[in-house]
Amino acid sequence: MKLARTKVILNIVIIAWIVLWAYYAVFNWDVFIVKLNTSLGFSVINCFPFIFFFVFGLVCLGLLKFLLNQLHMQLKLHDKDSNSKIALLEKDIEILKLKEVLFNMQTDEMNKNASSLGELQKKLDELSGEVKGIKE
Repeated sequence: MKLARTKVILNIVIIAWIVLWAYYAVFNWDVFIVKLNTSLGFSVINCFPFIFFFVFGLVCLGLLKFLLNQLHMQLKLHDKDSNSKIALLEKDIEILKLKEVLFNMQTDEMNKNASSLGELQKKLDELSGEVKGIKE
């Protein structure tokens, strides 16, 4: 939400920047195209300062907009990755729950089978004891 609000504010600032400079250029064209000698310390350059500051400000705002857009894309990518990881973890949890239920079912079945086998073993022992008693 903050990022969207920041994007809107930045768009408004860019539009205001262009409108303000265009208004200034239209009504003060003679001042706008004044060429000045500017000393940079190591040399003197001949330039249009108003045009320079308009373009420089516009480039800075454009760069800021680009960086904000990159940040928005990275956050969106991070959210997508997080959501996909969460979905995978939820699927893993479902699989583990299913395995647990299956294991419990197998354990219960094995316990039943073991008790049935124990009873059958006892009956076999009784029968074999009876058969031995008959043979002797």
